[in-house]
Amino acid sequence: MTILTATLRDGTPIILDASRSREQLKLWRTDRTFHCPQCKERVILKVGTVRIPHFAHLSDSDCRSSFSEGESADHLMGKQLLYTLFSRLGKQPELEPFLPELSQRPDLLIRHGDQAAAIEFQCSRIAPDLQQSRSAGYESIGMAPIWMLRTPPKYEARPAGVDVLSFTSFHQQFFSSSISPNDTLLTFSPRPHQFHYFSHLLHMEGNRFLCVHRCLPLHLQTFPFARPKPPDETLLERYRSCYQMHRTAFLQRALFVSRKGVQDPFLRNCYEMRLHPADMPARIGVPVRNQSAFAVHDCAWQLDLTISLKRWQLPLSRVPVNRLRQFVHRYPGNSDRQTDACIAYLQFLQRISVKGSGGQTKKGMEQEFMSLLSDHFLANQIEN
Repeated sequence: MTILTATLRDGTPIILDASRSREQLKLWRTDRTFHCPQCKERVILKVGTVRIPHFAHLSDSDCRSSFSEGESADHLMGKQLLYTLFSRLGKQPELEPFLPELSQRPDLLIRHGDQAAAIEFQCSRIAPDLQQSRSAGYESIGMAPIWMLRTPPKYEARPAGVDVLSFTSFHQQFFSSSISPNDTLLTFSPRPHQFHYFSHLLHMEGNRFLCVHRCLPLHLQTFPFARPKPPDETLLERYRSCYQMHRTAFLQRALFVSRKGVQDPFLRNCYEMRLHPADMPARIGVPVRNQSAFAVHDCAWQLDLTISLKRWQLPLSRVPVNRLRQFVHRYPGNSDRQTDACIAYLQFLQRISVKGSGGQTKKGMEQEFMSLLSDHFLANQIEN
C-alpha cells in the first residue's frame, strides 16, 4: 500500500510533493515517525533510487479502504506534479484527502472560489460502472469530478494537429465535456511533464476518431483547465477534407478487405441496391449528431437505413420513431443515441430534398457537409 501523505505523532500533515529533496527525506527517516492519516497505523518512508519517495503500510496492515494498492510510479509522480502545479496556482490543493461522506479518496481536491473539484488521475483500468458511481458520489456532495487519463504511450511523441487516431473503449470512458463544450479526452504524461488534449472528436469507424491533438507543457497549464478553441471555418474545412478522404478509402477497400463476401452486411446492402461501393451517392455517409453511437462507418448504417426507408414507403417527415427504434436494434450500442442519429439523418435528407438539385451538386453537398459539421459540434455544446 503506497501513499503520498502521512502525519507526525502530533498530527502534523506531511505531503511528499516534488519540492522535497531525497536528502531531506533520508534525514526524516532517522528522526521522525510517520502514521497513516486514515488508520493511524505507523507507515514507513521509503526513499529508493528507482521509485519516487512514498509512504508504505506494514505488510500485515489492515488498512485497505480508500487507498489504492500497488500504485504505479507514473501515478505517484503524476499526483505529485499536479499537486505542485495547483499549489503554484494558489489553489490550495489537498492530496489524497479522505471524504467521510463517501468513504472515497480522490487523488486531489481543488477548491476554486465556492466550487470544488475532485481530480482523478487514472493510470490503470477501471470498470465503467465503478467510474460512474465515483463520479455520482462526488456530484452528490457538490463536487465536480474531473477524470484525467495517463497519456497513451503511443501518442506521447505524436505530432500535434488534426489526425485520425484510435481510442479503445477504455480511452472512450474518459471522453468528457467537463473542460470543453465538446467531448474532449484530457490526458497527462508525468515524465515529459505535458498535457495532451484530444478535442473535437468525430467518430469515423470502429475505435477511430478524427480529432485535434494539442500539447500543453505542465508549467503553462491553468485552473480551471485551459479549454480547446471552438472550431472555426478553417478547421471545419480540414475536417471535411479528412472525413471525405476516409470515406473514399472505406468504400475503395470494402470489396477487398471483407472476408465475408456477400455475407458482409454492407456489401449485401450494396448488392440489394445494385450499387458498387465506389458509386455510393454523396448523401450516404455523412456525419450527423450522435453518429458515434454506431460502431460501423456512417456509409454502412446510412445505406442500411436508406434501404429500410425504401421498404417502408413513407415520407421522410412521417417515419415513426418506433420504426427507427426497431431499425437500430440490429446494432449494438446505445439505442437512444442511435435513434437520435437516425432522426438527424432523416432531417438532413429532407433538407437536401427541399433544395432539389442545388443540394445534390458537388458544391451544394460540400456546403451541406460544412453545415452538418457545424451542427455536430453545436449540438454537443447544447447537450452538454
